[in-house]
Amino acid sequence: MSHNDIFKDVLAAPLGEMISEIGTGVAEAQFAIDAKTIENMKQIYSSDDETVAELRNIGYRPTWYVIPEATAEINMALSLRQTQDRNGNRKTELQGTTVAASYQNQSEFNVQASSKLTLKFLPVPAPIQVDNLNIVPHVVGQPLATAKVLLGRLGIDHQVKPANAADSKIVTATSLKAGEFIEADQRLELII
Repeated sequence: MSHNDIFKDVLAAPLGEMISEIGTGVAEAQFAIDAKTIENMKQIYSSDDETVAELRNIGYRPTWYVIPEATAEINMALSLRQTQDRNGNRKTELQGTTVAASYQNQSEFNVQASSKLTLKFLPVPAPIQVDNLNIVPHVVGQPLATAKVLLGRLGIDHQVKPANAADSKIVTATSLKAGEFIEADQRLELII
């Protein structure tokens, strides 16, 4: 893909569409930030790496970030465009043309081109719903006693099958895979 395909100049577009595109871009950025935090949470609780296990054991959770405000300053030329449909109805639309160097040169528009986007990232608490969720830790292959201690620290209700299994037995499977979400009212089955 060429740079021309990636960075297209918008010749003229309705002002509402321009504003909508900026808002959509901010929303997509926030979604990507949230998705990465969830991915990090899953990685912490599904990995059997020793360092990650230590983070998990102390109750570490990734920080949530939010874009509380985004300011876009765009120089543009505004114009009114009137169209008429087949029935003779007229529609007037306010259109904006961004003032980039190419537009200035083509139309001899005398404004210095500049665009500014300011993002401010702040750590925030996780959404309230996240407090009702936990992530299944990696317990397969561990002694039952170790799995019970870890699940107890995380507040995950669990049930052992068979119920009379000795704490020295090894967990061979769980009802949910490591890294999956488990709700506060769900019970995790540990299979010996």
